[in-house]
Amino acid sequence: MKYLKSSLLVGLVTLTPNLYADTDLPNFEVALGGGLAKDEPAFNIDLTINIPISERFSTQVNLDSDYVFDDPIYEDYSTSEFNVMGFYRQESWRVGGGLGVLEKESRDDSFASDRVGIGHLMAAYYWDDLTLDWKYSNYNEDFDRAVSMELGAIWYPDDNRSLAIYAEDQERGTGWRAEAFFQSERFQERVAYGVVFRDGKGAGFPYLGAELRYYFDRSFSIKQRDRLFH
Repeated sequence: MKYLKSSLLVGLVTLTPNLYADTDLPNFEVALGGGLAKDEPAFNIDLTINIPISERFSTQVNLDSDYVFDDPIYEDYSTSEFNVMGFYRQESWRVGGGLGVLEKESRDDSFASDRVGIGHLMAAYYWDDLTLDWKYSNYNEDFDRAVSMELGAIWYPDDNRSLAIYAEDQERGTGWRAEAFFQSERFQERVAYGVVFRDGKGAGFPYLGAELRYYFDRSFSIKQRDRLFH
């Protein structure tokens, strides 16, 4: 499964610049994050490819990997999520949906690997410097760190700064997430960095971490990226 995901991503990265070099959509994004989930080190690597179809329709392929150490129940383990999404966009809103596969795997064989299929529904509304954002995913309770639904607001003090707060329907109850990101013109608006704080019920909360994002495309502001590509 991992080799299939990697091959698909490599193939799409190779084809995307040739097929869509004249469009305004970026072709590839990578995010690296790390922090502490209570007392547990946690890291993530996220890869995303945005593929345009028309002015209103676009697709997205992403592979998100999370690594957790010293969990009181599962010890050292990783989760890997592979998704294919589709979006329809208007000037002030977007809707989307997709399908994916989520896998939890022990790093020391302390439990059997588990894999489930998942579906996603997404919607967002834009109003001046505010974005209202909603997402639903049908995760099951075996993946205790998964968020089945989130509803939040993103505020842009300017085009290259964002502040967001979300209510999350986690598998062990309702939680919260707050995040702030900044993108500097020094790196041609291709590098963003920020902090993420999450709280909720369960052994993995609270979480405090940092994230660095790099975009393989032309210059876009954070506000443009959030509304055009995600």
